[in-house]
Amino acid sequence: MSKIAVVSDTHGLIENIRPLLHRLGQVDALYHLGDHAADAIELSRILNCGYVAVRGNCDPFSPAPLDTIVDWHGHRILLLHGHTVSGRQHLYYAAKQANADAVLFGHSHVPSVETVEGVLMLNPGSLSRPRTPKGPSMALIKLSDTELTAELLFLNSL
Repeated sequence: MSKIAVVSDTHGLIENIRPLLHRLGQVDALYHLGDHAADAIELSRILNCGYVAVRGNCDPFSPAPLDTIVDWHGHRILLLHGHTVSGRQHLYYAAKQANADAVLFGHSHVPSVETVEGVLMLNPGSLSRPRTPKGPSMALIKLSDTELTAELLFLNSL
């Protein structure tokens, strides 16, 4: 089984990941969903893993792509920030168009995880500037050849 840490909207403030390290354990990769996509470099050093990053609306000079598709353990995962595709329905259709099992997005700073007609839709929230009473958050994805699951991790619930 592989584990992937998912973050978004870090805005240059990455220290909130340190208290969550024991909950993450060893991860195989980090996905950064934009708004300071360059933070993925330091986060991947902290986590000792590789990374994939996409750029958000606060990344005007980032070389990261606006979106990308990752194939991992037979699962196809669409990564994007969310500022160019608004609304749950449009995100779902973007995933279907990409033939993806999951769409990972940020932008709203509000964490959510749900499955819609077989498509995992995940927003990890924000590690630095949350817009929910639950506080800073991120997500952990677990993948096997047959299963893809996601869990939200909240700094305030340690």
